[in-house]
Amino acid sequence: MSLLMVCTTLGIATWLLINLVTTVLSDNMDIPLDAQIRTLQHAIGPGGRLETGRLSWDLLHPARGWGWEVVTSRGRWARSMPLQALEYPVPLIHPVDGIYSGRDAATHGLVLHARRMDRPGGMAGAHVLVVSPEQLIQQPLDRVAQQTRSFAGLGLAVLLLACWAQIGVGLRPLRQLGTAIARIRSGEAQSLPVRQPAELAPLAQEINALIARNERGLETARRNAANLAHAVKTPLSTLMLQLEQEDASAEARALVAHVSERVAHHLRRARSAAVGLGGRPRADVHQAVEALRPVLASLAGPDRLLHIENRVMPPCPVAVDAEDLSEMLGNLLENACRYARSHISVEASEDGRWLVLGVSDDGPGIPPAGLETVLQPGVRLDEVSEGYGLGLAITRELAEMYEGTLALGPASARGGLKASLTLPR
Repeated sequence: MSLLMVCTTLGIATWLLINLVTTVLSDNMDIPLDAQIRTLQHAIGPGGRLETGRLSWDLLHPARGWGWEVVTSRGRWARSMPLQALEYPVPLIHPVDGIYSGRDAATHGLVLHARRMDRPGGMAGAHVLVVSPEQLIQQPLDRVAQQTRSFAGLGLAVLLLACWAQIGVGLRPLRQLGTAIARIRSGEAQSLPVRQPAELAPLAQEINALIARNERGLETARRNAANLAHAVKTPLSTLMLQLEQEDASAEARALVAHVSERVAHHLRRARSAAVGLGGRPRADVHQAVEALRPVLASLAGPDRLLHIENRVMPPCPVAVDAEDLSEMLGNLLENACRYARSHISVEASEDGRWLVLGVSDDGPGIPPAGLETVLQPGVRLDEVSEGYGLGLAITRELAEMYEGTLALGPASARGGLKASLTLPR
């Protein structure tokens, strides 16, 4: 919009300037023509006849494109006048003491500029007319118009450059503020810089106050989660010990262990419920896989040789809490170890601001109809015929907490299962 206004203003100014110059040049041309008209008027005698002896040599021998005509009741006298009729627009052009202008008559390829006086000396039907080449006005006008447009173009270029520089300089603090906010979101900073331009200082202060309030809320949530964990885990541990002492059934002890696992899981979610309000956590995928490999390989048992291949190149950072990353990868690798025949691979690829982790096995896989079912919260392992259940649901919940996703599909054309875990980088 600003650019359109600047261009419109320059266009109007250029048009007005050219019209002003046209008027000035026409007026300057009209001065000698009006002097010739008055000379011809004074040369008309009392009887209405033109006394040519009173005319100068220039009037009697006009140059090319110049000419004059005197018409009275006693006759017509002329020199170098065109045969075409002249046009006299209404309202009259540049009227001065009864003399006015005409235009657009051509003779010998020339466009003429005319000045005329009607009824000289009070004679009805009489007139005095002089003409001159229009190019005497048009040529300097063309030069002025060309220079004016050149200066207007230069002025427009300067204005555009000034606008670009002003916008760039004016928006620079906003870009810096956006970069600072991005650093807070990525965990590289805890608050916005205190020094800001006067216009942005109140905004930065409000954002810092909001960050501080969220940090306090996050700390309160973590403290409450810790208190809740202490309050719940102690009775559960006591109950499990009592069941062992009373030689309770394996089903009862397994049920309590399952409840303890679910409580621990939701306490971890409560601890991480405010992810993103403070500095973002960071963890390394390669290190997490390396820490899990020896533990999970033991799930294969002594009778089965199972190889876990870590294809993730270090370092491989991801914006996830280290414990949450370990739990997600642990669940995926545990399921893969339970159903793989001999080989499991873990790989990573980048997709914009996301990191896609793939855990593939060469086991029996899952039928297409069951791929979505096993990811539903609360589905137990023994409720799905192919056996992928609770761990996948927990992994999906944790991934969604970080705005990520978990998808299942075939590992290859020969079968197997591939779990694709998408997490923020």
